[in-house]
Amino acid sequence: MLKAYVQSWELLKEPEGNKIDYWFCSRPEDAAAWESQQEANNDCVLFDRHHIVVSSSQGGTFICRDFRTEERAPGEFVVYCTGPFIVKESSSGSGSKGESAEAQARELAQKLKPTHRSKNI
Repeated sequence: MLKAYVQSWELLKEPEGNKIDYWFCSRPEDAAAWESQQEANNDCVLFDRHHIVVSSSQGGTFICRDFRTEERAPGEFVVYCTGPFIVKESSSGSGSKGESAEAQARELAQKLKPTHRSKNI
């Protein structure tokens, strides 16, 4: 399972109802930040309630849940969840001979595809 950090979201007002689009990233330094862990934890509850659906690397879809926080830097907290997220293909020779499985997994995690799907609210 890979970590997907909440990068941004946008409220869309549409005739059939409001929706929120979400974007995720694989690196905490690219994620949205909260000033306190309590604020981040509060939004974790909201993200869980929105039942955010993304494409799964295992086929079909995956509902993002169990959002958690981590401290990125002093006074900066990020929100993430784990799941079977889709990663982008690498053109830099990923998987070359002699490269450890752990190094390959790290490289793939850095290339997590920023998937998202609108959710009616």
